[in-house]
Amino acid sequence: MVEKFNERANALATEYWRLREITADKTGENKLEEIEELLEKGIGGKLREKLDAEAKKLRKEKEDRNNAFLRLEEVKREVLELTADLAPNLDLFEENFFPYDSEHEPLSEDYFSALTDVFFGKPQPSIRFKEATFSKKGIEVHSEEDSSLKVLGYVTMIIQETARKMLGMENDLDKSCMRLKQNEYAFIVLETLIKEGRRLRIKEIKEISHHEDREYKELMKDIYDKELINGIAYLVSDEWKYNLVREHDGEYEATDFGEWVWRICNAGASKGEREGKRKSTSNSSLNIHRILKFLKR
Repeated sequence: MVEKFNERANALATEYWRLREITADKTGENKLEEIEELLEKGIGGKLREKLDAEAKKLRKEKEDRNNAFLRLEEVKREVLELTADLAPNLDLFEENFFPYDSEHEPLSEDYFSALTDVFFGKPQPSIRFKEATFSKKGIEVHSEEDSSLKVLGYVTMIIQETARKMLGMENDLDKSCMRLKQNEYAFIVLETLIKEGRRLRIKEIKEISHHEDREYKELMKDIYDKELINGIAYLVSDEWKYNLVREHDGEYEATDFGEWVWRICNAGASKGEREGKRKSTSNSSLNIHRILKFLKR
């Protein structure tokens, strides 16, 4: 499988976009409905002959499109199954860059577009992390703190785990998400770091969280700051297989894995939940919050 990974990935990507083009073309569906309505009304003569022929052609196109939808779902699964064991053919790394093995064809941009379309509903020509960029050129490492080989293993893991999640397989993204949701304040801290997109000190995290959660902070004023600090400690502790947050000389930053846990595991949340006052917390915390809000009325 490893030797054929690039070739198999590119072939699936080509088929994926061919089927996407077929399924996207629905121009004939409205026309077919109009023609069938006329035929039902009993239109006759040469016009009927022409409409019968056109309707037959459009029905065949509709059938082909329906079959393409079914095949597209199969190809999506095949792309994910291949990616769940992501193993691109790479050459020896040059400084911070892993090019593709010259004995194999490189991964195509179509593969990255197909994979990101399946992952996020929007095609992208590459997969970008803070620590590396994975594209048709190869894998370029940006990290100055970890070795290139460590980063290679790390970003490969994230892509594999995302594919496994989408396949409904056991995965570390879901496990981390479940643990995160058990600590409401850690959830608040991670959300703050991701939304700010930069390293923050504890004081900055507090200030931003206070502003965003002003009402909740007032309701929980006796414990809010203390629990926020505990949430930070929880995120950087050794309890995680892959840390969601890292500390850099007193500053905190969401990791690539932390961002993907957030992005993937909260993809199904409604816009209101994502933009509301930290409503994506554990059920018990949500109930307490609602009771306190009710009592304050």
